[in-house]
Amino acid sequence: MTNDDYRTLKIFIDKHFEWYAKKYPTTPAGLPSEFLEQIERKSAANAKAGLQMAIDDIVEETAEWQPVEVADADARFLAAGTFTLSEVRRRYSKKYLQLLKCGEIRSETEYYLLKGISAGGSIEPGAAENKQIEEMLAAFEEKIMQAR
Repeated sequence: MTNDDYRTLKIFIDKHFEWYAKKYPTTPAGLPSEFLEQIERKSAANAKAGLQMAIDDIVEETAEWQPVEVADADARFLAAGTFTLSEVRRRYSKKYLQLLKCGEIRSETEYYLLKGISAGGSIEPGAAENKQIEEMLAAFEEKIMQAR
C-alpha cells in the first residue's frame, strides 16, 4: 500500500464509518483515522496493517450488497474524493484476489462480491480481469439455473 493510497483509504474508512457503520452506545467517539494517527506516531507499518484489517472488514460487511447498493455507495465515495467501494474491493480485498486465482464462484456471497466489482466500473471493459469476472459470473448463473 503506497502512502498516497493510505491517505485516501483513511478518508474512505472515515466516510464508511460515518455513512454505513452501526453505532452503539459503546462506539468510541472520533473517526477511525484519528485512531490510526495515534498508531502512526509509534509505527507507520502497524497503522497500515490496521487499516488493511479495517478494509478487509468493510469488504466482508458489504459482500452481499446488491449491485445498486454498491453503485450508490460508489457515487457517494467518489463525491467525497476517495476510492469507490468497487475500487477498494478490487484492489485490497484478499477474498477478491483469492476468487480470481481460484477461477470459480462457490457461493452467493462470492457472486455478489464479483457482481458489485463488475458493476462498479473500476475495471476497464475488455480487460483480461473483466473478461475473467464476466465468465465466472456467467458460469455461476448457469449453475444456479441448472440447479432449479
